[in-house]
Amino acid sequence: MYPNFLEKLEFYKIIEMISNFCVTNQGKQFAFKLTPSNQVTQVRQLLQETR
Repeated sequence: MYPNFLEKLEFYKIIEMISNFCVTNQGKQFAFKLTPSNQVTQVRQLLQETR
């Protein structure tokens, strides 16, 4: 995914908000490593995990 798309979607602001919910530094580091996916099968699998 292109960085300018991530900026327009305010992705980094969302990651910052998520990291604020993390209690440990390890959790914060994991949050900052999150990236969106454009692979349909991966997105479906990840969505299924959240149900």
